[in-house]
Amino acid sequence: MKKEFYQGDSFWSDDSEYERIDYPINDEIIKQAEASLGFKLPSSLLDLMKIKNGGGLNYPYFMLPDGDTESIPYGQRTRISDIDPIHFENDDMSILSSEELLKEVELSGEFVVLSTDFHYWVVLDYRNRLQDPAVMYIAENYAASTYDNTEWEYIKIADTFDDFLKQLFRVPPLDSKQLKSSYSRK
Repeated sequence: MKKEFYQGDSFWSDDSEYERIDYPINDEIIKQAEASLGFKLPSSLLDLMKIKNGGGLNYPYFMLPDGDTESIPYGQRTRISDIDPIHFENDDMSILSSEELLKEVELSGEFVVLSTDFHYWVVLDYRNRLQDPAVMYIAENYAASTYDNTEWEYIKIADTFDDFLKQLFRVPPLDSKQLKSSYSRK
């Protein structure tokens, strides 16, 4: 599988699978958001948010490290399809919704949620530092979970958000000329 890694250009996708409101973003909104969260967001994330305040990614894949839990896709590529925007509206998802989202599934920790489907989470992990957080993948461990108790697997993806950006990649579409002739249409 050929991978094209993110090189600093075209981070945001123009054709996200979800219709998003374009929330305004500026230094004052960022300052208020950081005060509300109690954490300083990574400058590289803020630079990206100033280009487009959340949305789908052109480089949505990253590899999970090797591990031994069957219900977690260890050693395989996984996806962060989008990053939530920064805004103060109550009726739409935002990075500022992190505390409520985590509480809803009984996850605790000093995390800022970048993206989730409530079974898999990509978060900034502030448990060990107040700046330059690690990026963590939190996955529901279906093998260990029960009907009334969800077990979570915490997988560190990168030491910093900058390191995480270097791991993001996309898979280019197949070129029909490179396919074996037995697969081509006649």
